Amino acid sequence: MGNCVGHHDQVATAKAEPMKPSPVEATTSTKGVSVSATSPKKIELDEAKEKPQASATKGEAKAPVSVETAPPAVKVSDPDVELRSQYLKKVPVLCNLTDADRTLVANALVEKTYASGAAIITQDEPGKEFFIIRSGKAKVERRDADTGEVVPIATLSEGDYFGEAALINNDKRAATIIASDPTTCLVLKADDFNKLFEKSKLNVQFAKRNAISAENMRHDMPAAASSTNATKIYDKSPETCAVIEKALSQNVLFTTLDTWQIKEIVAQMYRVEVLKDVAVIKQGDHGDYFYVVETGEFVVTKAKDGGENVVAGRGPGSSFGELALMYNSPRAASVISTTPGVLWAVNRTTFRQILMKVTSEKRTEYERFLASVPLLSSLTASERAAAAEAFEEVSFPQGSIIVEQGTEGETFYVILRGNVEVSIQDPQSADGGRQVVQKLKRGEFFGERALLKSEPRAATVAAVDGPVDCLALDRHAFSVVLGPLTEIMERNLEHYSSKELKSGTEAVPQEEGNLMMTVALSDLQVIGTLGRGSFGHVQLVKYIPTGETFALKKVSKSQVVQLGQQDHIMSEKMVMASLNHPFLIRLRATLKDQNYLYFLIELCLGGELFSVLRSHIQFDEKTARFYAASVVLAFEYMHNRDIIYRDLKPENLLLDAEGYLKITDFGFAKIVKDHTWTLCGTPDYLAPEVVSGQGHGKAVDWWTLGILIYEMLASYPPFYDMDPMKTYAKIMHGSISFPKHCSKESIDLIQRLLHPKAAKRLGAVKGGARLIKKHPWFKGFDWDALINRTMKAPIIPKIRNNMDLANFEEYPHEEDEFPEFIDDGTNWDADF
Repeated sequence: MGNCVGHHDQVATAKAEPMKPSPVEATTSTKGVSVSATSPKKIELDEAKEKPQASATKGEAKAPVSVETAPPAVKVSDPDVELRSQYLKKVPVLCNLTDADRTLVANALVEKTYASGAAIITQDEPGKEFFIIRSGKAKVERRDADTGEVVPIATLSEGDYFGEAALINNDKRAATIIASDPTTCLVLKADDFNKLFEKSKLNVQFAKRNAISAENMRHDMPAAASSTNATKIYDKSPETCAVIEKALSQNVLFTTLDTWQIKEIVAQMYRVEVLKDVAVIKQGDHGDYFYVVETGEFVVTKAKDGGENVVAGRGPGSSFGELALMYNSPRAASVISTTPGVLWAVNRTTFRQILMKVTSEKRTEYERFLASVPLLSSLTASERAAAAEAFEEVSFPQGSIIVEQGTEGETFYVILRGNVEVSIQDPQSADGGRQVVQKLKRGEFFGERALLKSEPRAATVAAVDGPVDCLALDRHAFSVVLGPLTEIMERNLEHYSSKELKSGTEAVPQEEGNLMMTVALSDLQVIGTLGRGSFGHVQLVKYIPTGETFALKKVSKSQVVQLGQQDHIMSEKMVMASLNHPFLIRLRATLKDQNYLYFLIELCLGGELFSVLRSHIQFDEKTARFYAASVVLAFEYMHNRDIIYRDLKPENLLLDAEGYLKITDFGFAKIVKDHTWTLCGTPDYLAPEVVSGQGHGKAVDWWTLGILIYEMLASYPPFYDMDPMKTYAKIMHGSISFPKHCSKESIDLIQRLLHPKAAKRLGAVKGGARLIKKHPWFKGFDWDALINRTMKAPIIPKIRNNMDLANFEEYPHEEDEFPEFIDDGTNWDADF
């Protein structure tokens, strides 16, 4: 189970819901659906001796083979086409097809039936067909190249699919799949697909992903506001508050907020009156406002074929425009009033300021609670902060027993709201009854010895005078986050702190001397373009005095100011200048002129890992492990310097001439001691705490590592959806399904990295990156060989010389279209 099955070919993927492009959910069963009379006929060859066979691999029985008859002369019946189309909707590489495209493919599918024991595909043979199991079961086996041992990987059943990489290339199959029962497959030949479509029909989710940021919101009023709203009205009746609170609690962005946080947001929402036929939101406009409907009816429309297509409705108690609370992006649809109505609005700046305020207050309060517990007096401030992050809120109805005398204790409690009664059973009393010894209220605590060791509870604690809300922290969670409390109580704090500062840095070879160069723009000759972005472009340049080549990132000052990214660009320069690690792109010089800022950086001509991954469809686990390990060491180095990266994705990982990985693009990197609040990153890779806007720290980088490993093994990210809000909903709900070819070790590592609670996430817990390096998925991995670059990289790019652009997209020559920079007098780039 050590390796993932697919190197070039995704062997099998878990079932997906119809109509969704990501194959990670359960699908509707289609058992019992009969085949049309016009479906292709099947011929089973049960006697293997009648046909020659390839020699069986070690551990395999010789299997019967199967052949197909010619496709029918007429189309299959419409119900069958619909059924086949539903199967096709589950396949990520086909999710760019329209309904009409899928119908064409459905008609091109041919049925093949395999007897029990027949090999459907065989490891190391070229892949030329894609399969969907219509009925029956099949087993996936992989032969180890070194030992020859055949290892069972997974079992496939109705609706599962495999071999979709054959639609893109004919690389060798990564595993053998054998029919366990008589099995019928729907088969699509790559040649048939290519006759119908161009390759551009494949891999819609493989387009390069742009990063997003919540900064630089526009302060315009919503178009729906009438003139009576010049003075904003915030007063609300209790009934109106109830409507808004209910609407917010049902929206994914508010699911992690408690009642009091939601009330704070409701208090800052103001009334917007609209007339009939008003476009509250216009498709394509950039938006900053979120709305809750109190009264009135609205339709959601999308532009199609020159007209407006109604796709949904919104009535009282509903909401719309929530993506605007996250970042400034074009509206995906229009919302138009069909009656007069009343809305309640809040803008992004207000929303995020409230989140920052209430979350900071809550965190401070939790830390204050911990500081009041004598048993925890040895915790440092940073440890109290970490423990506060690990708290879980729990609720108890009136009269319920929270802890019971005599039972083993594991959990420590702090009262948030309500009162509890502490009582003891006194067998020596006259009646042998229970005696109330104490009442506790908000801010008081009980059960703290449970953090120290397991022992019988000394008293019973029950909720009285109404429901009780508590903060709970169990011994296991405490130990995971901080280590055993007994060790903390006994340690030498000064020695401990000095030892911790050194961890994770010893293995990093450091270069001597200053890496920065003194360069003039006139010394640089542009050879070609490596990439383009919203701020400018990256060019391959030659340093004329020596002939060395570098990458020159050219950033438009006017765009930086327009998008409010001055702090980000200056932070990027400061961070890059401080980094010196073999797996981080190095900054060699910074330059500027009237209109542009320039980063002269180390050149990697092997191309982006994004392009390499797309050409391979997915990586085997050995390959993914090499790249993931490089990221682990890079993040460990950065985090020891209190720098978080925040934008990990294959597009930001480059390969050098030897195939080693280097992280590039430090636009969102930041020095963070505790928490930061800016929403930034790439939607598929955002951690739950970033989506919810409640502050984030180093744990976000370990979340993105989990997403990267999943994407390398599966070919798509785990929470992928065409609709960004659905992606965010999946991230917040946290349910993950894995392709069946992934090893149990890879699944365990990914799940630990994708823990929804940042304080309990692998990498963020006690032990940091060291625990990741010790995880079973990395068993036997030579970390010293990696950091010293003596390990052979799994993929060596072809590079002819130091000016070879072959591993990058071709970009036509275009003149800069950015406006001239007009200095505002703030001198924000003085230190660049």
